[in-house]
Amino acid sequence: MEATDLKTSAVKCIFKNIEVEEPGTCLLPVEIVSNILKKAKGKTLKLETTSEHAIISSDRNKTRITVMQPEEFPTLPNSDSAEFFCVLQLSDLTKLSAEGTAAGSQPSDFPKYLGTCLLQTTITDIKAVATDGKRISISQALCTSGGENSILIPAAAFKDLTRTLSTYINPLSKITIKTDGTTSWFIIEDEDFEMEFSIRLIETPFPAYEKILNKEVKASMIISRLDFLSAIERIDIIARNNNGHIAVLTLDPESDLKITARAPELGMTTELVKSKIQGEFMRIGFNAMFLQDGLKALGQVSSKDELKIEFSDPEGQTRLYRNDDETFLYMVMPARITSQDYLDDEGEFFAPPEEDINDTPEGDNEPENNSENNNSEEYNEYNEGSQENYNQPENNNEYQN
Repeated sequence: MEATDLKTSAVKCIFKNIEVEEPGTCLLPVEIVSNILKKAKGKTLKLETTSEHAIISSDRNKTRITVMQPEEFPTLPNSDSAEFFCVLQLSDLTKLSAEGTAAGSQPSDFPKYLGTCLLQTTITDIKAVATDGKRISISQALCTSGGENSILIPAAAFKDLTRTLSTYINPLSKITIKTDGTTSWFIIEDEDFEMEFSIRLIETPFPAYEKILNKEVKASMIISRLDFLSAIERIDIIARNNNGHIAVLTLDPESDLKITARAPELGMTTELVKSKIQGEFMRIGFNAMFLQDGLKALGQVSSKDELKIEFSDPEGQTRLYRNDDETFLYMVMPARITSQDYLDDEGEFFAPPEEDINDTPEGDNEPENNSENNNSEEYNEYNEGSQENYNQPENNNEYQN
């Protein structure tokens, strides 16, 4: 069986435990057939075809559908001449997909690296990296490879691959990745079938994310992932109604984590979460959606609930890890906050010292608290470097092609 979306990916499967009554070829509409297979009641399935239609029978159900001409199906890329990239377990590939794509954004945006995932190898390790300029996700796993190499693939196709494999394949199965510079192949050979999933590579530079990652820590926090996530989800009921989706975290070594949010003409909310905070007192704002994405990714393939979060400063990067496990890093940049984002213990607004925040005049309706307006030096340096490499040329046929 072969299938393709005609854009980024294709799949070839060879099923070994079937009975062929008469050789033949047919071209079927994939969505209808897949839905029939999902709902089929019987344990076996029979397929009969003519030049005009196909009959799919299972148990006491029989469905006849119109077929297309096999010659209309495109020729799929072949991996015979591709070079070895690496081999790893399916469980590790699933981890890379779930965690490494957490910071990606919609692929319709520009530059072209948005909506992609970078796979980087050394001799013993493989990393999956995604970024949208405001956050970075980096997942690491063991592999066997030929050395340092990298490929850039669409994140959506990567997720489709691992979601499909995780449903049917033993997590300990070995996945071999090959590439020829334009296409990557994910190959598996099981007892019952063989599969070759191809993904077209994205031909564009990826930001040098390593340059902005640092280990500066002015405050740190140990906290339950589930407790933090549920609190942010409740806070987000109000936060989603302000311009920047802002939630403000108050870090006090003498107290638990305090999270606040407000929305003009709607209301305000406060949440206390049990935590262990060390370092400087700090108030720092985040896009609540970005926090939720990271917290969900941290729990997708691990049962560890305790997180370690490191804060550089109110305008620097914040790094989230599973405690005692740094194989996954989620880095997020803070959002600019104003005095209107601060609430005291009674739910009243107060203006902190001027040096603590970037205050704005009352009544200013500009979305100053939007996370895109982050004013940290390292954030600006990162984005300036990105724009230098990814400005769209006047003639954008290259990108359209």
